[in-house]
Amino acid sequence: MAILAVTCVLTWAVLAFGAVYPWASWPMAAAVAAIAAWRWRPKFPRGAVAWAVILVCAAVVAQLIPVATSFVTTASPAASAFLSAFSVAYANGFVEHHALSIDPAETLRGLGFLVLCIVWVPTCVSVLAEAHASRALARNVAVVGTIVGIIGLAQHATFNGKLLWFWTPRFFATNGFGPFVNRNHFAGWMLLALALGVGLLFAQVKRSAPRGDANWRERLLWLGTPAASPVLLLSTSVLVMACSLVWTMSRSGIAAAGACLTIMLVAALCRMKGSVQRWTLAGYVVLIVAGVVAWRGADRLVDWYGNTESLRWRLQLWQDTLPAAGAFWVTGSGLNTYGTLMMVQPRTDVTVQPRQAHNDYLQLAVEGGVLLCIPAMLLALTLGRAIVRALKAPQDDGSWWIRMGAVAGICGMAVQEISEFSLQIPAVALLFGTCVAIALHPAPPASGRRAARTERQHEPTTVRAA
Repeated sequence: MAILAVTCVLTWAVLAFGAVYPWASWPMAAAVAAIAAWRWRPKFPRGAVAWAVILVCAAVVAQLIPVATSFVTTASPAASAFLSAFSVAYANGFVEHHALSIDPAETLRGLGFLVLCIVWVPTCVSVLAEAHASRALARNVAVVGTIVGIIGLAQHATFNGKLLWFWTPRFFATNGFGPFVNRNHFAGWMLLALALGVGLLFAQVKRSAPRGDANWRERLLWLGTPAASPVLLLSTSVLVMACSLVWTMSRSGIAAAGACLTIMLVAALCRMKGSVQRWTLAGYVVLIVAGVVAWRGADRLVDWYGNTESLRWRLQLWQDTLPAAGAFWVTGSGLNTYGTLMMVQPRTDVTVQPRQAHNDYLQLAVEGGVLLCIPAMLLALTLGRAIVRALKAPQDDGSWWIRMGAVAGICGMAVQEISEFSLQIPAVALLFGTCVAIALHPAPPASGRRAARTERQHEPTTVRAA
């Protein structure tokens, strides 16, 4: 029941246009709160991870606390200069106290979004404490990802300027794909779903593939057995998701998917003991990549990557942003205030009003400064260490592969965020938090002790010639 509730929230978020509109994000937040109240148990990793989370939240709260304007001038001269230019009352001394954030309302909104994501992770960890819960959740995400991928491909072929054929976005839909206004955000969401799908596929192959001593004829006959059905269905699902991702022509998304699949390829070569399974999985990954690229057109992709117009625009935007990062290097401008800051920040291209830096690392440096960036780096390091411990913990191969898929998705998203801001989209952030929970959750107590017996129970009967 809990897995179904989590799946429903993820599905609502993605199909409600990424939950970027208030009418979609508020029900999503309410559902997250309800599931947390119902299922949250004290299973979230304590120690360094918990302290890092507290430090991150405390840093944002510190940006919101009203302090004397004299302290604002001393701690953040750039913020005082901005407020003097932006507010007549502040410039004339009528404001005695102000937060370090240049726009407290936006920072408060950003803090709410951050807390929502933080609450979602331990909630999912609690849900995943049940046996086989990670497999069920990964399967559900793969099903939703396949449906969203089919919708994206169908809409691309019959695009009428509206999302899902009926919704007109607030600004434009020329860059839309599937239910997302921005094709790069579709690619980010699909990247995470694809990673979980590949992890689940590898887990299923490890669980039900023929024994290592089977010959090639027996392996071919196995494809017609009921044990092969889940593998074939998952293979098709992964193919659909990969095709939809490449069809977006999102350079950041395709590069991130390449990094994700490379991680899974290396894991297959290192983890699988049998040479046949090892090279079968590695060959499948290579075949998927080659097939999807050939279907889309290798020359088309090469030409698209050769078009550097959008990259030049981003590089120019980053150059325009660097002075702001230097000016606000101590306390930051305030979480979620980049768009407000760029209203007065000198820019090379004045025809576009940027609301995001198209590089979440750079945007975090501007909005958070040392005050927030150091706790954020501590959180990333402690989470990484906790995930490595979870990968090394005793567990059955199926759980390990699903966990590895989540890790590959997280790493792929880290690559995409170099030139995008997908994690600022609620649907993507929610699925990312789900992947973090899958990567972190402790294996059920029986998994480590009964892994060998579980593998024997699910070992298929080899099909032999009569």
